[in-house]
Amino acid sequence: MYIVNNLCGQPKVEESRKILITTGKPRRIEEMKCPLCSFSARYLTSGENREYWLCSRCLAISVPTRFHIPQNEEVKRYLEHENSLENEGYVQMFQEKLSILQAYEIKSALDYGCGYEPVLKTLLERQGIKTDGYDPNFFPDIRLDKRYDLVISTEAFEHFRNPAQEIPLVADRVIPGGVLAIMTRFYPAGDKELLPDIFADWFYKRDPTHIIFYCTETFQWLEKNMGFKLVFNNEYDFVVLRKPRPAAGGN
Repeated sequence: MYIVNNLCGQPKVEESRKILITTGKPRRIEEMKCPLCSFSARYLTSGENREYWLCSRCLAISVPTRFHIPQNEEVKRYLEHENSLENEGYVQMFQEKLSILQAYEIKSALDYGCGYEPVLKTLLERQGIKTDGYDPNFFPDIRLDKRYDLVISTEAFEHFRNPAQEIPLVADRVIPGGVLAIMTRFYPAGDKELLPDIFADWFYKRDPTHIIFYCTETFQWLEKNMGFKLVFNNEYDFVVLRKPRPAAGGN
């Protein structure tokens, strides 16, 4: 049994609402706490029959829980994906990411969020790396009680309903000196004044299973708060964070 710690040392945060009564008609003001860092978020834009809120601290953009689809519908959408070894483009995408990880000594790995057909796990094993595959929907029985040289999560972080608990769980599976590799499409940050319009047109948010979105600043916040070192960032869809080794003479 393991204990999942919240990044902020607080329980899961739900969005809250309040009514401000002014002269004339009542005006509803909605407030929301970021599900990653628990800081105040502000409304950014709407689309696809849901809202998107921008955190003022870690700059994650999240969808309020009242717009999340049921888990059974989420699983149905996953099964529609053509994620298999026969999909050459899908395999090539993984191989490009694995080439970046050749810079690190990796003998064991965990593919966190491996999906119904663990393609990445197979590719890692072909490289002689002993690999476990975990997915809460398809392979939930894998015990998360070991640590690995590499923990890699591809196209999973955008699905996290409670990232303040799930991300530390993933990071805790990395051995000291090991690496955490995350693949998720970064939202186009750019000009903050234009962000509502730019984000409104962004294709990646249209998938109803995608409920939290990251940018470089978000991973910099994670680097600081998890005590990892951000060692690679392509500023598009892939980051690698290294877990420090204990200081010499330390426990």
